[in-house]
Amino acid sequence: MKFCFLDKSNGFMLDSKQTVGELIHDFGKEHLWENRNSTVDTVVIHYSSAVNVKPNDPFNVSEILKIYIEYGVSSHFLIDREGTIYALVPVDKKAWHCGGSKMPLGDERVGVNEFSIGIELVATEKSGFTNEQYRALASLSLDIETKFDIAEYVGHDQIAGELAVASGLRAIPKKDPGPNFDWNKFFTLKRGVV
Repeated sequence: MKFCFLDKSNGFMLDSKQTVGELIHDFGKEHLWENRNSTVDTVVIHYSSAVNVKPNDPFNVSEILKIYIEYGVSSHFLIDREGTIYALVPVDKKAWHCGGSKMPLGDERVGVNEFSIGIELVATEKSGFTNEQYRALASLSLDIETKFDIAEYVGHDQIAGELAVASGLRAIPKKDPGPNFDWNKFFTLKRGVV
């Protein structure tokens, strides 16, 4: 795991020849998280890429981090195409990965950032996910389960999709991780990881 916390002291050099910390400082922030006021019981799986700004290099981690900083969003972890896990936000803090969000029917809590851990997989809508990412996600999830009593794994699309739009929590539904994410493969790997 690589620790790359999204705070102004981070010296990770971006492709723009500026550090993560310098860019966060330039945007007037100390860090891209806040204190949490409730217990973690959910993991939210996302995907993100730099396809809109670097179509020829959509999986560029440096560019993805720059996008997070510029938009003031964050997630606890980012898993690149090779399965490298980047820790971006301390798990005891609230990351800004869900936006307007509501748990699926039967739970229906809103503001999912408050009680969740966010994990981003580097991917595009059409790229799918690598075996290395699935293995890293399974291993990371088991590690998270040693720290928190996780009751549910959900996709961003399940909590910030049509239900969240219909509830007036957001204007546009999220699509990630989408139909290319193989939930069965993830859960099978998670059961098999020792």
